[in-house]
Amino acid sequence: MLQMARTKDGFLKRLFLVELGAGLWVTLKHQFRPHVTQEYPAERPELRPRFRGMPRLRDHPEVEGPLCVACNQCAIACPDSCITVIAESRPGGKGKQPRQFYIDYERCCVCGLCVDPCPTKPITAIYMSHDFELAKLERDQLMTDMAGLYEGHERKAYER
Repeated sequence: MLQMARTKDGFLKRLFLVELGAGLWVTLKHQFRPHVTQEYPAERPELRPRFRGMPRLRDHPEVEGPLCVACNQCAIACPDSCITVIAESRPGGKGKQPRQFYIDYERCCVCGLCVDPCPTKPITAIYMSHDFELAKLERDQLMTDMAGLYEGHERKAYER
């Protein structure tokens, strides 16, 4: 008896196209609401302050020379081994500074673990920037040296 009632109920739903009507109702309900979609290349998204983009190096006006002390802690903490630091002594003779600092953005997983062990105070020499547009045509363009890490990547302007 119960089986026959289910069959009859399913038959009536198929006959009157109840599911189709429910789907059309959802479509019509949302048709006249304002759109929430951003037209990405023309409209840039607003990034939150804690957004974690690609790692970059930072300069500090009170420090003479680079802020990085070439301790290699960021390269040790990196799970992808995408950071390479080659150190040299500072011109004043006290401490070290990076002669070469490379980050391979092709291998970077944007985890932010390189920022935590940085010993420079009051701010870290490496930080997670708001860069997120890193599409390149060649793989070697994703290997970034010190100059690129300080300046960041150029943002392309898209036009309609």
